[in-house]
Amino acid sequence: MKVFRKISKKLNIFFKISKPTSIFLCLNLIPLFGCTNLKKIEDTNICSLSSLPCLTSTEHVLFITNKGEIKIELYGESAPITVGNFIDFVEKGSYNKTIFNRVIREPYPFIIRGGKNSLIKEKDRFIDNKTGKIRYIPLEIKLKNNKLPTYGKIIDVSLQKNNIELKHKRASLSMARSKEINSASSQFYISLKSLPELDGRFAVFGKVISGMNIVDSIQEEDFIIKASRL
Repeated sequence: MKVFRKISKKLNIFFKISKPTSIFLCLNLIPLFGCTNLKKIEDTNICSLSSLPCLTSTEHVLFITNKGEIKIELYGESAPITVGNFIDFVEKGSYNKTIFNRVIREPYPFIIRGGKNSLIKEKDRFIDNKTGKIRYIPLEIKLKNNKLPTYGKIIDVSLQKNNIELKHKRASLSMARSKEINSASSQFYISLKSLPELDGRFAVFGKVISGMNIVDSIQEEDFIIKASRL
């Protein structure tokens, strides 16, 4: 029971984002793609149907932090909307001069989280330019035997969890969210160890490919000086 309480307490670190607008499902796909013409959608490029930023390519991002450089690889083929959303904010400079606002290493290494709090007093930089509002994206998890990701649905069946393509391993990059499933926006976290308890609940979309020693040295209030797409 004590272990369960510790895990539950840690999971609450993700529930710090403002209340999102509702996102409803349509045949297990979100209305971002529309509820019409879903026939043979499995053969369609998901980005052609999405109104959100979307990328199916493998991308690379460099975080220059006050502790050193962290290079990240992003997997658009497995998480196109999540990667598109992240890259859009990177290219707009939204992550520049933002702090790591949560670091958990006790009772064991867990995560570092960033992507929201700015060192600069100005209006929210994580606003969608098209809508003028905070952008929320759906939970996006791809199973190995499916061509497209699953949207807006927690994966909790053991057989399916074993089949998740991108899992929470040490150095993985994932989206933080509130209790609302489709509430990810800008905040992300990097796993300090394998965290299978988070698989199927949060969207992994990349991993650190160099600079994990820098990640291990990050403390709360350390910050990203600049984030850039490579």
